Amino acid sequence: MYWISVTLPILYKDGKRVKTNVEKELEFESNLVLISLLLLYSILGGKLNVRLFLPRLNVRGSFEYIIVDGKYVRLLHGEKGVLLVAIGVSRDGKRAVLDIMLAKEEDRRSYWEFLVGLWRRYHVKLIVADGVRALDSAIFSSGIRVIRQMCIVHLKRGMSREEREVVDEIVFLAEHGIQVDDKFGILGYLSAPREVWKWLRSNNLVESFNSLVERRRFGKFHSGYRILQIALTIAVLYNLLK
Repeated sequence: MYWISVTLPILYKDGKRVKTNVEKELEFESNLVLISLLLLYSILGGKLNVRLFLPRLNVRGSFEYIIVDGKYVRLLHGEKGVLLVAIGVSRDGKRAVLDIMLAKEEDRRSYWEFLVGLWRRYHVKLIVADGVRALDSAIFSSGIRVIRQMCIVHLKRGMSREEREVVDEIVFLAEHGIQVDDKFGILGYLSAPREVWKWLRSNNLVESFNSLVERRRFGKFHSGYRILQIALTIAVLYNLLK
């Protein structure tokens, strides 16, 4: 890490100071770094009050394609929760964690709230996920117009060898421009640029992020707020490194 010094003009309008776009951008970046460092200190055992900082992802850009997955976690008093995680992929291949929400379970209401917020911010066109029915119900009830794609990896896990070979043949033919019947709902990614197909065939991208969260090993005595804070901190650092 290194620091640079810059000289910025100071502007006033009607007797009040006005920040330039450059100054706002620098403040935005410095706040991300500061929050990340403070939260990392907290996660590693510092005595920082965790309620002072709940990081915000504030991801900028156009992410038309998102991959969604739920990760179950243990809460206090033996209760369970689920972290709903969405990673976005842009047309030029940029990847970022767009949002994380802690819900009681993977139900229609939780997914509805989660997806509508993402759709409004990023104008989502494609959603990739495993076969969770609550997600399909949330898309239907929300009325948002998106392509819902089944994760190819999850689809093949419950199939016989012959069925997996059929899926592989469908994917191969479709990717080579041959018209096929998408009876499994797995070819939505073909609407994206070819350069990003590798990220959209499955939800492996989100599962890889979830493995980073899993390494934290929350244990038995974390509140939901604490778990969400840790997951968001990892997401901020993940986005800074991408």
